[in-house]
Amino acid sequence: MVEKTLQPVRCLVVPAEHGFLVIPSAAVAEIVPLSLNEGEAEGDLLGHMPWRGIQVPVYSMEGLSGLNTPDFSKRSKALIFYPWKGADKNMFFAIATLHDPRPRLLSSNDIQASDDDQAESEFISASFLYDGELAFIPDLQAISQQL
Repeated sequence: MVEKTLQPVRCLVVPAEHGFLVIPSAAVAEIVPLSLNEGEAEGDLLGHMPWRGIQVPVYSMEGLSGLNTPDFSKRSKALIFYPWKGADKNMFFAIATLHDPRPRLLSSNDIQASDDDQAESEFISASFLYDGELAFIPDLQAISQQL
């Protein structure tokens, strides 16, 4: 019998109001200070921000998950995500965060299955326990299709 070896995954772990966001590092183009254009908030969209000559839509994971959107400050960051394969090359989008992401190398030993508090949002791919707290993997493709 061949034993299957799972490779650790490079991710960004982002503390959030209700647990952690766990995001594959390869999906992130850049992490920048959050700089929203005033007065553009609409629904789950916080607004747009200028980035490398284009306007990037910025979302709040809390808002997308049906929770209260936090008050973002000057210390807040935006995680800019690459467009999906087959999408327009300028279809970048961002998720705002109150806290700085922490790079981690996650292995199967770092996560535990969670029967409680399974995410019911269409914008969450999976939930699990990380360091004893609830963690979520956002569905980046579903978020990008909000444009």
